[in-house]
Amino acid sequence: MNDKRNFQPSVLSALKGALQGYTVLELSTLISGPYCATLLGDMGAEVIKVEAPGTGDGIRQLGPSEEGEGILYLAVNRNKKSITLALKKPEAREVLDRLIETADVVVVNFRPDIREKYGIEYDRVRAVKPDVVYLSITAFGEEGPYRLKPGTDHVFQALSGFMNISGEQGQGPVKTGVPIADMAASLYGAIGIMGALMHRGRTGEGQLLKVSLLDAVMCLQGTHITEYFITGKEPNRCGNDSPFVYPVGVFRTADGYVAVSAFNEKFWRCLCRALDLNELVGDERFDTEDKRFANRDELRPLLTERFSGRTNAQVLEILEQEDVPCGPVNTYDSLFQDPQVKENALIKDWPHPLLKTVKTAGNPIRFEGSPVVEHSGPSVLGEHTDEVLTELGFSERQIGEFRDKGIV
Repeated sequence: MNDKRNFQPSVLSALKGALQGYTVLELSTLISGPYCATLLGDMGAEVIKVEAPGTGDGIRQLGPSEEGEGILYLAVNRNKKSITLALKKPEAREVLDRLIETADVVVVNFRPDIREKYGIEYDRVRAVKPDVVYLSITAFGEEGPYRLKPGTDHVFQALSGFMNISGEQGQGPVKTGVPIADMAASLYGAIGIMGALMHRGRTGEGQLLKVSLLDAVMCLQGTHITEYFITGKEPNRCGNDSPFVYPVGVFRTADGYVAVSAFNEKFWRCLCRALDLNELVGDERFDTEDKRFANRDELRPLLTERFSGRTNAQVLEILEQEDVPCGPVNTYDSLFQDPQVKENALIKDWPHPLLKTVKTAGNPIRFEGSPVVEHSGPSVLGEHTDEVLTELGFSERQIGEFRDKGIV
């Protein structure tokens, strides 16, 4: 078997990202594991994504597609190489072990029973690569009554209480518009891996990391959870308003909506000047933050009347002149025309063998000394199988035999 020092670096590792020289083996599907690996690839790691022959990552078949390429897959799988490997076949073990030998990090998001079925549990991987950093992302946790239950983002948002704090008071629970549990687990997983690599750099020791989607989406509710334990009360749904201060919310204008955040005394006074409501500054109903929040049902119509007679552009102009935190409630059509969005250049064009280019949101982290490495778009299924197996030391004849047997 090849020593990792003989594993040829790709063009990615030549671009001097923060994780240059590290190799990540992604044994994951759907969003949480794949997006975590993508973030590491953005920072320069060599990411090798293992997919099932014929079908690939299950997210390739979910939702809309373009030229047979699943849009959900395209959104979260840049900066990595795709190889196919039938993990359920015993003959795939030699290939898998060589991949593990080259890996600094292994990202797995299968249920515990599936990990055992494929022979990719931590102890098995560590036996091949003792200093490996191994991230296990699970639905509900490694132990406990739900450890083998299937779950999706909808389920995690519901079970975690997230839906119950979203929406308008007096109405039913509401989910957020993005897969928040999946994305949160990806972020926490990537943070954990970075910490574990630093630990390994000091001690030479790898370790097992565990993140559950349930825990991840609960952590995003930290302020509400602390409030609950201190007050003993269920948080109220507050729609577009802040649960703590007012006026912080969304107001309708003559031609759209604007978000306004006058969350402290300074911005409250600025808002009153902008709307020509200076008399409210001394009004005993609204002269403290606590009173404004308690009497928000009285304050809301006074503000709404001033917003409704002006267009979005007019409202934003007068608020910005007084330095009030504000912004339009954009559609995607208007978002991508916003001058600040254009300046930030978050949206990237990725080359793609079938679609020519794919636009996705890039990485928001700006490194000055070791820039984010955004070198390749989402891979076609198995696009790099021969390349990676050759780098691992398999001959053309062996690769042909693997393909004949359905291993790759």
